[in-house]
Amino acid sequence: MDGFTDIHCHVLPMVDDGAETMEMALDMLRIAAEEGIRKIILTPHQKADRKCVTPEGIVRRMGFLQEEAIKKGIPIKLYPGNEIFYRHGLGELLEMGKIRTLADSRYILVEFLPGEDYRYIRDALSRLVSFGYWPIAAHVERYLNVVRDLRKAEELKEDTGCYFQVNSASVLGRHGMGERTVTRKLLKQGLIDFVGTDAHRNQGSRSPQLRECAEWLLKKVGRERMEKLLIVNPEAILEDKVI
Repeated sequence: MDGFTDIHCHVLPMVDDGAETMEMALDMLRIAAEEGIRKIILTPHQKADRKCVTPEGIVRRMGFLQEEAIKKGIPIKLYPGNEIFYRHGLGELLEMGKIRTLADSRYILVEFLPGEDYRYIRDALSRLVSFGYWPIAAHVERYLNVVRDLRKAEELKEDTGCYFQVNSASVLGRHGMGERTVTRKLLKQGLIDFVGTDAHRNQGSRSPQLRECAEWLLKKVGRERMEKLLIVNPEAILEDKVI
Protein backbone atom coordinates (compact mmCIF):
# COMPACT_ATOMS: atom_id res chain seq x y z
CA MET A 1 0.00 0.00 0.00
CA ASP A 2 2.32 2.73 -1.24
CA GLY A 3 3.38 4.61 -4.34
CA PHE A 4 0.61 7.19 -3.83
CA THR A 5 0.65 10.70 -5.28
CA ASP A 6 -0.93 13.49 -3.24
CA ILE A 7 -2.28 16.19 -5.57
CA HIS A 8 -3.47 18.56 -2.82
CA CYS A 9 -1.06 19.45 -0.01
CA HIS A 10 -0.05 22.62 1.86
CA VAL A 11 3.40 21.44 2.90
CA LEU A 12 5.38 24.28 1.30
CA PRO A 13 6.53 26.22 4.38
CA MET A 14 5.74 29.82 5.29
CA VAL A 15 3.58 30.70 2.27
CA ASP A 16 -0.03 30.18 3.46
CA ASP A 17 -1.91 28.57 6.36
CA GLY A 18 -0.04 25.30 5.87
CA ALA A 19 3.41 24.37 7.21
CA GLU A 20 4.64 27.17 9.45
CA THR A 21 8.35 26.27 9.40
CA MET A 22 10.80 24.18 7.44
CA GLU A 23 10.91 21.78 10.38
CA MET A 24 7.14 21.30 10.27
CA ALA A 25 7.25 20.81 6.51
CA LEU A 26 9.92 18.12 6.82
CA ASP A 27 7.93 16.40 9.56
CA MET A 28 4.88 16.44 7.27
CA LEU A 29 6.97 14.88 4.51
CA ARG A 30 8.18 12.15 6.89
CA ILE A 31 4.60 11.35 7.83
CA ALA A 32 3.57 11.34 4.18
CA ALA A 33 6.36 8.90 3.32
CA GLU A 34 5.30 6.62 6.16
CA GLU A 35 1.75 6.76 4.78
CA GLY A 36 2.91 5.45 1.40
CA ILE A 37 3.03 8.78 -0.43
CA ARG A 38 5.93 9.05 -2.88
CA LYS A 39 5.00 12.17 -4.88
CA ILE A 40 3.36 15.42 -3.79
CA ILE A 41 2.06 18.34 -5.83
CA LEU A 42 2.50 21.48 -3.73
CA THR A 43 -0.71 23.53 -3.70
CA PRO A 44 -0.28 26.78 -1.74
CA HIS A 45 -3.40 28.93 -1.72
CA GLN A 46 -3.81 31.47 -4.51
CA LYS A 47 -6.44 34.08 -3.63
CA ALA A 48 -7.12 37.55 -4.95
CA ASP A 49 -7.62 39.11 -1.51
CA ARG A 50 -4.27 38.17 -0.02
CA LYS A 51 -0.58 38.35 -0.81
CA CYS A 52 0.41 35.02 -2.33
CA VAL A 53 3.67 33.38 -3.23
CA THR A 54 4.55 33.93 -6.91
CA PRO A 55 4.88 31.10 -9.44
CA GLU A 56 8.65 31.64 -9.42
CA GLY A 57 8.68 31.72 -5.62
CA ILE A 58 6.92 28.36 -5.48
CA VAL A 59 9.59 26.73 -7.63
CA ARG A 60 12.41 28.36 -5.67
CA ARG A 61 11.00 27.34 -2.28
CA MET A 62 10.18 23.89 -3.60
CA GLY A 63 13.83 23.47 -4.51
CA PHE A 64 14.91 24.30 -0.95
CA LEU A 65 12.36 21.87 0.53
CA GLN A 66 13.30 19.10 -1.92
CA GLU A 67 16.98 19.56 -1.11
CA GLU A 68 16.31 19.29 2.63
CA ALA A 69 14.12 16.23 2.12
CA ILE A 70 16.92 14.53 0.20
CA LYS A 71 19.40 15.36 2.98
CA LYS A 72 17.03 13.79 5.52
CA GLY A 73 16.51 10.69 3.39
CA ILE A 74 12.79 11.32 2.84
CA PRO A 75 11.77 9.51 -0.38
CA ILE A 76 9.29 12.01 -1.80
CA LYS A 77 9.41 13.89 -5.11
CA LEU A 78 7.85 17.37 -5.14
CA TYR A 79 6.04 19.18 -7.97
CA PRO A 80 4.78 22.79 -8.16
CA GLY A 81 1.14 23.85 -8.20
CA ASN A 82 -1.54 26.05 -6.64
CA GLU A 83 -4.94 25.71 -5.04
CA ILE A 84 -6.77 28.54 -6.78
CA PHE A 85 -9.79 30.33 -5.37
CA TYR A 86 -11.92 31.10 -8.41
CA ARG A 87 -12.48 34.68 -9.48
CA HIS A 88 -13.31 36.42 -12.74
CA GLY A 89 -10.32 36.76 -15.01
CA LEU A 90 -8.69 33.55 -13.76
CA GLY A 91 -8.33 32.12 -17.25
CA GLU A 92 -6.42 35.18 -18.37
CA LEU A 93 -4.14 35.05 -15.31
CA LEU A 94 -3.33 31.41 -16.04
CA GLU A 95 -2.60 32.27 -19.65
CA MET A 96 -0.13 34.93 -18.51
CA GLY A 97 1.61 32.51 -16.16
CA LYS A 98 0.61 34.48 -13.05
CA ILE A 99 -0.75 31.34 -11.36
CA ARG A 100 0.54 27.77 -11.45
CA THR A 101 -1.22 24.78 -12.90
CA LEU A 102 -0.63 21.37 -11.31
CA ALA A 103 2.87 20.13 -12.14
CA ASP A 104 2.97 22.38 -15.23
CA SER A 105 0.11 20.41 -16.79
CA ARG A 106 -3.25 21.59 -18.10
CA TYR A 107 -4.86 20.45 -14.84
CA ILE A 108 -5.77 23.16 -12.31
CA LEU A 109 -7.02 22.76 -8.74
CA VAL A 110 -9.90 25.20 -8.16
CA GLU A 111 -11.86 25.96 -4.99
CA PHE A 112 -15.08 27.85 -4.21
CA LEU A 113 -16.97 29.00 -1.15
CA PRO A 114 -18.86 26.10 0.48
CA GLY A 115 -22.24 27.74 -0.11
CA GLU A 116 -21.51 29.04 -3.62
CA ASP A 117 -24.37 28.96 -6.11
CA TYR A 118 -24.45 25.89 -8.36
CA ARG A 119 -24.75 27.94 -11.55
CA TYR A 120 -21.78 30.09 -10.58
CA ILE A 121 -19.62 26.98 -10.09
CA ARG A 122 -20.85 25.46 -13.35
CA ASP A 123 -20.18 28.62 -15.35
CA ALA A 124 -16.78 29.11 -13.73
CA LEU A 125 -15.62 25.60 -14.55
CA SER A 126 -16.99 25.86 -18.09
CA ARG A 127 -15.05 29.08 -18.64
CA LEU A 128 -11.81 27.50 -17.49
CA VAL A 129 -12.39 24.58 -19.85
CA SER A 130 -12.91 27.08 -22.69
CA PHE A 131 -9.35 28.31 -22.06
CA GLY A 132 -8.04 24.77 -22.57
CA TYR A 133 -7.55 23.83 -18.91
CA TRP A 134 -8.79 20.72 -17.11
CA PRO A 135 -10.26 21.95 -13.80
CA ILE A 136 -10.39 19.80 -10.69
CA ALA A 137 -12.92 20.94 -8.07
CA ALA A 138 -10.97 20.86 -4.81
CA HIS A 139 -12.65 19.11 -1.85
CA VAL A 140 -15.94 18.96 -3.75
CA GLU A 141 -17.66 17.40 -0.72
CA ARG A 142 -17.85 20.91 0.80
CA TYR A 143 -19.94 22.50 -1.97
CA LEU A 144 -23.44 22.13 -0.61
CA ASN A 145 -25.24 23.14 -3.80
CA VAL A 146 -23.31 20.54 -5.79
CA VAL A 147 -23.41 17.51 -3.49
CA ARG A 148 -26.76 17.74 -1.71
CA ASP A 149 -28.24 16.07 -4.83
CA LEU A 150 -25.97 13.54 -6.52
CA ARG A 151 -27.80 14.16 -9.78
CA LYS A 152 -26.52 17.74 -9.70
CA ALA A 153 -22.99 16.53 -9.05
CA GLU A 154 -23.23 14.19 -12.01
CA GLU A 155 -24.73 16.96 -14.14
CA LEU A 156 -21.85 19.30 -13.27
CA LYS A 157 -19.29 16.80 -14.51
CA GLU A 158 -21.24 16.10 -17.68
CA ASP A 159 -21.85 19.77 -18.50
CA THR A 160 -18.35 21.08 -17.82
CA GLY A 161 -15.98 18.12 -18.18
CA CYS A 162 -14.45 18.91 -14.79
CA TYR A 163 -12.97 16.46 -12.30
CA PHE A 164 -13.70 16.00 -8.59
CA GLN A 165 -11.24 15.71 -5.70
CA VAL A 166 -12.17 14.80 -2.10
CA ASN A 167 -10.08 14.87 1.06
CA SER A 168 -8.92 11.65 2.69
CA ALA A 169 -9.97 13.00 6.11
CA SER A 170 -13.51 13.49 4.81
CA VAL A 171 -13.67 9.85 3.71
CA LEU A 172 -12.86 8.82 7.28
CA GLY A 173 -15.24 11.27 8.96
CA ARG A 174 -12.57 13.45 10.55
CA HIS A 175 -14.43 16.62 9.53
CA GLY A 176 -17.83 15.43 10.69
CA MET A 177 -20.36 12.75 9.84
CA GLY A 178 -22.12 14.92 7.27
CA GLU A 179 -19.04 15.26 5.09
CA ARG A 180 -18.25 11.57 5.55
CA THR A 181 -21.70 10.52 4.34
CA VAL A 182 -21.57 12.77 1.29
CA THR A 183 -18.00 11.82 0.41
CA ARG A 184 -18.67 8.09 0.62
CA LYS A 185 -21.79 8.41 -1.51
CA LEU A 186 -19.82 10.28 -4.16
CA LEU A 187 -17.11 7.61 -4.11
CA LYS A 188 -19.54 4.71 -4.33
CA GLN A 189 -21.31 6.41 -7.25
CA GLY A 190 -17.98 6.63 -9.09
CA LEU A 191 -18.07 10.44 -9.25
CA ILE A 192 -14.66 11.08 -7.67
CA ASP A 193 -11.44 11.23 -9.69
CA PHE A 194 -8.82 12.08 -7.05
CA VAL A 195 -8.34 11.71 -3.30
CA GLY A 196 -5.84 14.09 -1.68
CA THR A 197 -4.81 14.87 1.87
CA ASP A 198 -5.26 18.67 1.80
CA ALA A 199 -2.71 18.50 4.62
CA HIS A 200 -1.87 21.69 6.52
CA ARG A 201 -0.16 20.38 9.66
CA ASN A 202 2.01 17.58 11.05
CA GLN A 203 -0.59 16.56 13.64
CA GLY A 204 -4.28 15.74 13.87
CA SER A 205 -6.86 15.51 11.11
CA ARG A 206 -4.96 17.92 8.86
CA SER A 207 -1.76 15.86 8.65
CA PRO A 208 -0.85 14.03 5.40
CA GLN A 209 -2.53 10.73 6.23
CA LEU A 210 -3.60 8.50 3.36
CA ARG A 211 -3.05 4.84 4.27
CA GLU A 212 -6.23 4.33 6.31
CA CYS A 213 -8.26 5.96 3.57
CA ALA A 214 -6.58 3.70 1.00
CA GLU A 215 -7.53 0.68 3.08
CA TRP A 216 -11.15 1.83 3.22
CA LEU A 217 -11.18 2.36 -0.55
CA LEU A 218 -9.66 -1.07 -1.11
CA LYS A 219 -12.40 -2.66 0.96
CA LYS A 220 -15.35 -0.65 -0.36
CA VAL A 221 -14.61 0.12 -4.01
CA GLY A 222 -11.89 -2.42 -4.87
CA ARG A 223 -8.19 -2.33 -5.69
CA GLU A 224 -8.53 -1.09 -9.26
CA ARG A 225 -10.61 1.93 -8.23
CA MET A 226 -8.40 2.66 -5.23
CA GLU A 227 -5.31 2.67 -7.42
CA LYS A 228 -6.99 4.96 -9.97
CA LEU A 229 -7.80 7.52 -7.28
CA LEU A 230 -4.41 7.48 -5.55
CA ILE A 231 -1.90 6.40 -8.21
CA VAL A 232 -3.12 6.18 -11.81
CA ASN A 233 -5.17 9.38 -12.12
CA PRO A 234 -2.61 11.51 -10.25
CA GLU A 235 0.10 10.12 -12.54
CA ALA A 236 -1.94 11.38 -15.50
CA ILE A 237 -1.56 14.90 -14.10
CA LEU A 238 2.22 14.50 -13.94
CA GLU A 239 2.19 13.26 -17.54
CA ASP A 240 -0.35 15.91 -18.66
CA LYS A 241 -2.71 13.28 -20.01
CA VAL A 242 -6.51 13.06 -19.89
CA ILE A 243 -7.75 10.44 -17.43
